[in-house]
Amino acid sequence: MLLARREKIIVIFAAVLLFTLLFYQFGWVSAQNKQQLWDRRIMAKEKEVKDVVALSEEYLRLKEEMEVGKKAFLQEGKDFAIFSFLEDLAAKAGVKGNIIYMKPSTTNPSELYKESSVEIKLEGVNLKQITDYLYRIENSDKVLKIKKVNIKPKTQNKQLLDITFLVSAFYHNA
Repeated sequence: MLLARREKIIVIFAAVLLFTLLFYQFGWVSAQNKQQLWDRRIMAKEKEVKDVVALSEEYLRLKEEMEVGKKAFLQEGKDFAIFSFLEDLAAKAGVKGNIIYMKPSTTNPSELYKESSVEIKLEGVNLKQITDYLYRIENSDKVLKIKKVNIKPKTQNKQLLDITFLVSAFYHNA
């Protein structure tokens, strides 16, 4: 079967067109889809790397804070008297005259450390005095923790409050 020149041109043109369409569909489009897939994967991995770097920085910051706290914890030791320290803070906050009692206690929750606590009861103080005193305790350079707080308004004067709270200090058992 011999084809005429015009028919050969049409067959060649159809073959080239078919080859071009197949190349476009299976070669070019597929390559573009894979490129987009790789681009998305790269962006996802870059985000993961940024997240890991941020977590690493946060870890190092927290580790440094822990070391500072551990150092303060180990240095406080036996020469720190929580009772007198809280009494001095009460004087600075202007509530020393309102102290009804201060009950100290000591426990050993672990072989590594002991806990000294002081329960304090104040009567007839205003909200500003209480917040000032508690702020001084929480933000002191000592490792102190306010464990529980009970606040009741006075029956005669609602502006004045009675407060009972427990402050703990932790020491390294040496």
